Amino acid sequence: MEGPDYFHRFVVIEFPTLADGTACFKSDEYEAAALFRRAGGAGEVQTVVLESGDATT
Repeated sequence: MEGPDYFHRFVVIEFPTLADGTACFKSDEYEAAALFRRAGGAGEVQTVVLESGDATT
């Protein structure tokens, strides 16, 4: 309802802990997938990580 209109797809992934989510993002496997995505011109990506709590209920 507010903000840039160029993100049309959202993917939500839930991890048991914030540390698990961060570790996934920093993993060799994710880096390989990200390199593939970047090389293919998949466009701009915005990654947001937040810990569950009042803002996520």
